[in-house]
Amino acid sequence: MKRFIPTTTSLLCVGALLTVPAAQAVTLEVTAWKGNDAEPAALPQLIEQFEAANPDIEIDFSYISRTDTDIVLPPRVQGDNPPDVMMTDMPLVKVWGDAGLLAPIDKGDWFERLSPALQKTISAGDAVHIMPLEVIGMGNFVNMGLLKQAGIDAAPTTIDALKDACGKLQAAGIKPMIFNGGFSAPLYAIANGLERGPGEAASLGAGDALFEDSDAFISTLQTFPELEDAGCFDAQMQAGLDPWSTALSEFKAGNFAMMPQGAWNIKSFSENDSLDFVFAPIPSNKDTGVALDLFGIGWSIAAKSDQPEAASRFVEFFTDNENLHQMLVSESAYSPFTDGESGVSEVAAPYNASRDNGGTIMFPFSVLEWPKPLESEIFDSMTGYLLNLDKDPADVLSRWDEIVEDQ
Repeated sequence: MKRFIPTTTSLLCVGALLTVPAAQAVTLEVTAWKGNDAEPAALPQLIEQFEAANPDIEIDFSYISRTDTDIVLPPRVQGDNPPDVMMTDMPLVKVWGDAGLLAPIDKGDWFERLSPALQKTISAGDAVHIMPLEVIGMGNFVNMGLLKQAGIDAAPTTIDALKDACGKLQAAGIKPMIFNGGFSAPLYAIANGLERGPGEAASLGAGDALFEDSDAFISTLQTFPELEDAGCFDAQMQAGLDPWSTALSEFKAGNFAMMPQGAWNIKSFSENDSLDFVFAPIPSNKDTGVALDLFGIGWSIAAKSDQPEAASRFVEFFTDNENLHQMLVSESAYSPFTDGESGVSEVAAPYNASRDNGGTIMFPFSVLEWPKPLESEIFDSMTGYLLNLDKDPADVLSRWDEIVEDQ
């Protein structure tokens, strides 16, 4: 985002025209996996607003996907030419922060405004290396238009209500649920396993307890064949359904009644004016269901940035609730600050109700309770389990334990 910056300023002084050198603008390089056309996250306008408020700083912005961030940025961060400010998440902060590649961020007033869970997460080490930007929900998208056709007037929040809804939808000739191994099934498994075993997350992630011995996770996987028997889904048919293209298109087109997914899809689904949907918690044993909250993204400053003061000003800009709210609305996300306003629309009222009534569980990978490699294993193993629901759940869970043991 380059603009012409004048190098001289003309002043009229004592009747004479004097030419005085103007201050040179600082260029701040910022990278993020948001800010493109697909996921703008309001970054283009926020960058313009920052530059207007800080005329001595120019932003050189680069979009780098999350996957490419793992490949493109490490050589630069380790070298002498890193970006000044980078979008990060906790797995990146763990690696780069422990290696001394990130600058400590002054807590200031913003840290005290964070939710207690996030304060604990980002200050687990000796210093804070990330300023959180958003918390985003992962729950159950429900097509209320289809549910009403089957005589159902509320999104199911319990497993029993889910089974009942599936039966009624099937009887009405409506496909009840998208439940793929690549995302929807893992969300259900993680949410219900942690809800049934409160307090187990950290010990399971550290290997101090075993998934294969966890009654909470064994009983959760045992509900998969029960859901299939209730008509919720055809496990073998849906196991390999692409969660990022086909599944989204099918729900958006109104071909299925329910789909566990992330709230980042709210904006896209809202583009279909005929789609009457809500974003609800993942059905569980609790009446509230589970609001599975993901701590997604934040800003970090490179330790070798040659513009640390300008970088700090950029990060500080996003601690202002009014500025950050623009990103939250674009992302359909919640503020990390206790005094911040949610950016989630009214379609998330059922999910909000779960959060308000004690249904919140933090996604364990986003707060470093579980090692990152385990995430891929869970997605793979859930696909395999859906292809063979006769398999012993303990055999599936033992694979999770092997990954944890290797970390």
